[in-house]
Amino acid sequence: MDYIENIVANSPTFLFVFMRTGSIILLAPVFGTSTVPLRLKLGLVVLLSVVLFSIVPPVSMPQDLIGLTLGLGAEVAIGAVIGLAARFVFASFEFAGQVVGFQMGLGMANVYDPINSVQITVLGKLMSIMSMLVFLSINGHIMVIAALKKSFAVIPPYGFQFSGTLMEQILYMSKDVFVIGAKIATPVMGTLLLVNIGLGIGAKAVPALNMFVIGFAIAIMVGFMVIGLSIEFYQSAMVNAFQGMWWKIFKMLEVM
Repeated sequence: MDYIENIVANSPTFLFVFMRTGSIILLAPVFGTSTVPLRLKLGLVVLLSVVLFSIVPPVSMPQDLIGLTLGLGAEVAIGAVIGLAARFVFASFEFAGQVVGFQMGLGMANVYDPINSVQITVLGKLMSIMSMLVFLSINGHIMVIAALKKSFAVIPPYGFQFSGTLMEQILYMSKDVFVIGAKIATPVMGTLLLVNIGLGIGAKAVPALNMFVIGFAIAIMVGFMVIGLSIEFYQSAMVNAFQGMWWKIFKMLEVM
């Protein structure tokens, strides 16, 4: 009961904690997906805010509206940076699935992704599900909360400073979307390149064959075969990508 009374007495501090926590939870992987009910998100935000309140130094309520707005906006910005940075890795896997899907001739086979509320290719959805399962298997959802706790230890309320170094870190992480995506897509892309070369040679050798129709079937069959054989590679690459992501997020917190 004394703890609740302390929260009420220091309501400005709790408000700042609530804003940063809510921003991260609404944008972070797993927690921020549209499949998670809004009431559950709100309950989790309140629970985490109550728990993390004890590690945050008390702050006083600003006397002017501008100071309050800037302070709360900074808390939202901190949460947004952490949450979106974590989503960059997921975007790289979906990007790889999209590229591979187009090369296999499945560019028109789109499905609705309830996580991001967009239409993506079948292979993009497959990569999204795989990355989510790997993320949960290595306790990535726990690391989101750990990053939230770390942010309060490193950046107290009114302690956020937007610098050029932070911008460099964000741009560096956004670059990884294409780098990691290209690495994930390499096995299938390389194999399909060899298949297309073989089909081109076959079209010259046997002009009577309709290589356009045959090529579609072969590309899909070979593509799925390579994906099946590369599952272990994908798992290892995803684990390494997530581990690198957390290292970069924690490093980014130090320059805020």
